[in-house]
Parts: sequence; structure tokens; C-alpha cells
Amino acid sequence: MDKQPDTDLSFPMLTYGKTETPWDLKPLLYLGGAALNKKSAAIKIAQNEIGDLLIDRIELVQRLHSNLVDDLARGGSRFSVENKVQCLRRFFAWADREKLGLSLDSISDTFLRWADHQLHRMRIERSVSQRTIYDTASLTATMFDNVLNRHASLIKETRIRKPRGKGKLHTSQVDKQNLEESFTFGNLLADVCNGLTLEATRGPLPVLVPFRTGQVLEQWSHLPSRPRASQQSAAMARMSLARRTAWESELSLRTRFPVLNLRIEAELLMFIAQTGMNLQQAHTLRMDQYHYTSHLDGYQVRSYKNRRQGEVIFEIFSDYKDWFERYLKWRNAWFSDESETQLFPLIRRSRIDGIAPQFTCLTRICTSLKIALVRPAKLRGTRVNWLLRETLNPKQTAELAQHSVETLIRVYADPHPQLAMVEITRFHQQTDPVISPPAPGSCVQPIPEPISDIPDEASKPDCINAAGCLFCTHHRDIESEDHVWSLSSFSSSQTA
Repeated sequence: MDKQPDTDLSFPMLTYGKTETPWDLKPLLYLGGAALNKKSAAIKIAQNEIGDLLIDRIELVQRLHSNLVDDLARGGSRFSVENKVQCLRRFFAWADREKLGLSLDSISDTFLRWADHQLHRMRIERSVSQRTIYDTASLTATMFDNVLNRHASLIKETRIRKPRGKGKLHTSQVDKQNLEESFTFGNLLADVCNGLTLEATRGPLPVLVPFRTGQVLEQWSHLPSRPRASQQSAAMARMSLARRTAWESELSLRTRFPVLNLRIEAELLMFIAQTGMNLQQAHTLRMDQYHYTSHLDGYQVRSYKNRRQGEVIFEIFSDYKDWFERYLKWRNAWFSDESETQLFPLIRRSRIDGIAPQFTCLTRICTSLKIALVRPAKLRGTRVNWLLRETLNPKQTAELAQHSVETLIRVYADPHPQLAMVEITRFHQQTDPVISPPAPGSCVQPIPEPISDIPDEASKPDCINAAGCLFCTHHRDIESEDHVWSLSSFSSSQTA
């Protein structure tokens, strides 16, 4: 049997790193191929050392591959497509273990059995959450729906249901908690940047990063914190110590990239929080694209934003100016090579420069300090909503965030109960003066009309004097013991 299919199931339109194995759906055509890692599968297929090629899978895999290529051609995210590929590999690996069919005719039944298996994992094994199995099943079902041209999704034929969400809470306490998390994370970023100075990153290992909480983290820059305790000969021990000493004394990007990446990740997030730039733009900024002019003791940074089809100005405020200039000096000291043009030159070690960073260094730091990592999208959202609450001006906030007012309200702005109450009160004050009489209570009709038995010495209603409302036919008083006591006190003070 021919081990090599004629069709190309790779993704040549993607750019790969030097050591990265190109994506390929060809392993899905072989029994057991999906369970292998990408590199092992490619080697085994090339050497004809893998299982039998299953012809009945070819049409299904070809259609899946075509849809994924279309996603990329339409500008879909590389990470989204990679997530789909991983879902397919796990699905095919499970089907291979269960010896189930994976053809166009049998894929629906196999999916339903796989869905029951996911429910068993959630309900009996308790090894996965309801949210996880729903997200995975929904994504997998969507891919098969497109392949089968279904109008009703496969997931509707399963017992997997979308978990009920608690909705977004926007109480003052929740907003305060979110802001506190952002401020705590911002303090961590500042401490990392302050700790990883040029002298510290070029100094002896470990590099010590002090935090304002009193904690201190040791950064060994990929060097073990202490020599390995093993049964080595004296000669081997001397060689190991020599290698360790050489690594510590070598002040290069090769040996110090972990601490450099940590500082760059922190500076990148600080830059995003200050300017409002999105991650895709910010991490690809080049020094030769970085043009600025003085403006109000700060900078106006100019860059191109595709969605707005024109030049956009990102302002670096005066308070951030000194911080940013300090980073530029640090960056130029470490990356003096003119060929390195990235403003935030993360050292990828054979990975693709164009892919947005995942902030793995900061994630490890946050995990060790038990601090929530605030990712770029949430940072920008917090910034926009804070500006909106402070200015109460959607137009001005949209201009600062480089969005239209419609996009700001529809995508970024979160509803806030206190702001809503203020806006509703203002609306009623402007459009319905009936509910805003001079005196406490309400007014059913803004026409001054005294009651029939009004005392001679009482104030006459005039819709201006609060005392006159007490004797107006249209006034509706407050049904409250406190209010009755206030009226009695007022009466006593008038007669005293």
C-alpha cells in the first residue's frame, strides 16, 4: 500500500522558525499518527515507518485542511488555526485508540461518542470543567459542520450544554477589585523594570529583583541555582564548574536573554498601558518607524494603523517620558547592533519574530508571587473604562483610544451602575421636571394649586419655594417616619 498521499496537507503560507516543525495534517491519515508529536510524525512518514495509510480518511482531512487554509487566507489568527489543529489531533488520537471510523460518513457518529466521553470525564472522572469541554466540543463541532455543510451544529445533538455564566458584575466593589489587580500588576512591572538595570543584568548571577512587597526573586538566567549533586569524577566536576563559571562570566545575549526578555516584556506591557496601542502593533514597532515630536512635555508617536487607514498619533505623556527614555538607553546598550531594529527586541531563540509574545517570563514571575497577570487586552480595556469614567466624555475617550465612538461603546465600554444612575437622573431632570419639585417627594403636575383648607399663614404654592409644596394639591410627600419627624421638627421651629 502507498504510504505517501499525493495531496499536500501542509501550510506553506506560514512562516516558521529555524527549529520549528512545519504544520501538516498528513499524520491524521495514518493510524496512530495523530498521537505522535509533529517532528516524530514527519520523520516516520518520510521513512515509511508509520502505520497504514487509511484511504477513507483522505476526503475528510482534505476538506478540513482546505477550511483551515481559507481561515488563514481571510486573515484569521495563526493562534486560532493552531488551536483548531491541536483539537483535531486530540480528536483523531482518541478515535484511533477507540478504533472508531474517521470518514465523511462516520465522523458524525464518532463525534457523538467522543462528546459522551467528554461528559464522562467531567461528571465521573472530574478531570475537566464544563467550560473546557463546551469550548473544545463547540470548536470541534464547528469544523465538522463546515466540512459536512450542516445547517444545524453537531453539538446540538449532544448532551453538552453551554455553562450558565454569572454575567459581568459591575458593582463598585468589583470595579475596585479590578482596579486593585491592575495597580498591583502595574507595581510589579515597575519593580521588574527598576530591578533589571543595565548594571544588574551585566552583574554576577543571580540577578536579584526586589519588589515593594519585600519579596526578592533570584534570576539565574538559565543557570541552575546550585551545581548538580551527582557522583562525578574530580575531572568531570572541574569541567562542570568551568562551564558554569564561563556561562556566568559571559555577558552576551546568548547567556543573559532570560533576564533581558523579562525586562522587555515588562516594558512592552508598560508601553501598552500608557499609549493604548494593541499588542500586535506594539511588539512589531521598529526603531526606524519610531518618529516623535515634542508635545506638552511628552512625545507624539506616529505609526500606521490599518483599521483606520491612516496615520495615528500615540501620545507618550510627560510622566512616562523619563521612564521611556530610560528604557531606550537600556535597550540601546544591550542591542547596539544596527541590524536589530525592533523597539522591543525579544530574543526568540529560533522562533518567529512576527508572532506576538505570550509573556511567559512574566507569567512565571506572577505565578511565584501569586499575582494575577493582566494581559494587554485587559490592560487597554481598564485604561479605556477608567478614562471614560473620569472624563464622562465618550468622544474624547474614543479619540485617546484611537477608536470611533461607536466602537468604544460597543466593544470596550463596560456598563457601570453608578454612572448609569447619574445619567438617568440627569436625563429625567432635563426631560421630566415633574419628578424634580423644589421640596422632597414628587409632583404629579407642575401647576401650583393650593389645597382647599390651606392655612392663611402658610406659604402659597409657586413651584419655586419648597415650603409651598407642602400645601399644593399636586405634591406627593415621602412615606417615611424620618420624613414625618423632619416635618414635625420644621413645624416646631417655625412656631417657636
